[in-house]
Amino acid sequence: MKKHQKIALALALSLGLSGAMGFSSHETASAASYYKEEIVIKKGDTLYSLSKRYGVSIEELKEMNDLNSSKIIAGKMLIIQEASVVKVKKGDTLYSLSKEHDTTVSKLKAWNNLSSNMIYTGQKLLVKAPIIITVKKGDTLYSLANKYDTSVTDLKQWNGLTSSTIKLGEKLYVTPAPESYTITIKKGDTLYSIAKKYGTTVKSLKELNELTSNTIYVGDKLKLN
Repeated sequence: MKKHQKIALALALSLGLSGAMGFSSHETASAASYYKEEIVIKKGDTLYSLSKRYGVSIEELKEMNDLNSSKIIAGKMLIIQEASVVKVKKGDTLYSLSKEHDTTVSKLKAWNNLSSNMIYTGQKLLVKAPIIITVKKGDTLYSLANKYDTSVTDLKQWNGLTSSTIKLGEKLYVTPAPESYTITIKKGDTLYSIAKKYGTTVKSLKELNELTSNTIYVGDKLKLN
């Protein structure tokens, strides 16, 4: 798993956002891709017990499932986790996105591995908690792709995998992971011009790329977040 994903994974897990067992489906909309994880309600389950089990609030469960009361029925499906990705539009800020998607700036920063509040047009951001699972005996990328209604290619990309081999106990994103934005330096580029264009700072670019000076070279790769 890539460094930026390991950091984001630790942040996500620290917020109690690890994935739970079940199956998922997804649908797409014009501005965002939505990923849902669902469980089958068992006899004796309540919203309270499920909220404790899966680390979500009762209000979140009601909102995700369009429930007007706390009554749930055994055998029915219940969404217990959602993750979605939006593309930043001109004028968007972390604050406005947090209000629009009923979350907080701190969670957006944690889910997307952001060190500052700066975002830029065209950037893809997670606005729901990523779903993370622990690989169990018998799991393969193919079986996980089928279970979570995605593809092996996506699973490999989200988890920085170069092969289809996964290990028992390994943590994997089964919905989009925080993206790593890397650009190729062009003639005339400077750290200052790049920072201004992408809404970040020279200091942040130097830290991310472990640069000891402001010198950059045409053709080199530069990480933006």
